[in-house]
Amino acid sequence: MDTNLIQRFSRREFVQRFGTAMAGVSLSGIFPGDKVFAAPASALADYTNPLTPRKAHFPTKAKACIYLYMYGGPSQMDLFDYKPELAKHHGKTIDIEMRRRTIRKEKILGPVREFKRRGQSGLWCSDAFSYLSQHMDKMAMIKSLYMDSFAHGSANIQMNSGRVLQGHPALGAWIAHGLGSANKNLPSFVVMLDPRGGPIPGAANWASGYMPAAYQGTVLRSSGNPILDLASRSVRTREMQGERIDAINTLNGLHIRSRKGYSELAA
Repeated sequence: MDTNLIQRFSRREFVQRFGTAMAGVSLSGIFPGDKVFAAPASALADYTNPLTPRKAHFPTKAKACIYLYMYGGPSQMDLFDYKPELAKHHGKTIDIEMRRRTIRKEKILGPVREFKRRGQSGLWCSDAFSYLSQHMDKMAMIKSLYMDSFAHGSANIQMNSGRVLQGHPALGAWIAHGLGSANKNLPSFVVMLDPRGGPIPGAANWASGYMPAAYQGTVLRSSGNPILDLASRSVRTREMQGERIDAINTLNGLHIRSRKGYSELAA
């Protein structure tokens, strides 16, 4: 809860809003049985939640997706991507172009692991995975991907959104958009970070980009409460909490009506 919210309003704006609210309360008391104020009762009535359950764009078999993005780790050339030519030229010295077109000599490093073809598929796997190598027939390897940037941050964004620059929907947003949602009251997808930290540059890896903000990922904290300020105080009854949420939704609806186009306010 933002305890400094009151500091955002000038005295004139505060008096104006307070007076308008009191006038509404007074009029609703004068006309208790009328439906004069029935229209604004649901201030979010004209808002369409993009996560409202619907059919997918195309027939699908998948109902959900678990995407493990393990930022960092050993080189693929020591795990699954065997390079015979690299092994053949191991130890040779070549010229490498560095920044500002400076040239320096470096030695070629071949695979440091032993590779074998595994299973009926014959996929390559190194001895780094003694157990996983027994299940290669259950896996699919895509070796044609490459990045357009050598920088870790922009390469992470491209891996998770398909673009080097920020501002595009992440993979989770596209999946939620394509598969649809079974419950509009839950996040489109959640993000569970490594306790040691997430990939750089942070939220751009699970952003909604130019899609409505409802498609952005919701981060679950790795320690303590997964989401802060979600649990209600024990002194409140379920009815009290429901009334409180309804009141907040009404105020939020009044706020968003004059700010259409800002999907972040309704996410």
